[in-house]
Amino acid sequence: MFNQTSTKQQPALPESQPANPSNGQVQWQVHFDSACSRFAARHSLAEVARAAGIGEQMLRNKLNPGQPHQLTARDLAQLYSATGDDTLLDGLLFGCGLTAVAISQAHDAAPISHRVIDATAKVAGVGAQVVQLFDVNAGRVTKGHRDALVGSLMATVEHLVLIATEIEHKFQAVPSLSCALNVARTAAGV
Repeated sequence: MFNQTSTKQQPALPESQPANPSNGQVQWQVHFDSACSRFAARHSLAEVARAAGIGEQMLRNKLNPGQPHQLTARDLAQLYSATGDDTLLDGLLFGCGLTAVAISQAHDAAPISHRVIDATAKVAGVGAQVVQLFDVNAGRVTKGHRDALVGSLMATVEHLVLIATEIEHKFQAVPSLSCALNVARTAAGV
């Protein structure tokens, strides 16, 4: 039976999403609010609102965590289509313990071995950023530092996923040929 009272009850939070004691927000909301802030700072909201078919003031309100308006799934899709910026989707999913990567249909012309080396360099670059932040800055991480590090991490993850996807597609294209080629290479000592 449904209770016909006018008070809204919040659903119970899973243990993996503890409340933030300072403001009562769940952890996923903190990540999403941060993503909304980064998205708003990165774009001309007047242009984005026009391209996405959302009123400019309404978009500003929906990106502001202090306002009661909230982005819908349709809004997120329209904003992504208008900008190609996945910051909002990343923030939402990251707060849920998930991530997503756009899989490009275009293939990089560089050989896969070069891209693997490039990915390794990107991982090392992220490591260097972390060392810089915690050793040189004595653990003080500003919003700008955090945003730069998260951006680098997401770009690195996307790069690695694209390499993994390409490798998977190569093995799926002609599995018997791929296996035969691997056996021949192993036998030849290559």
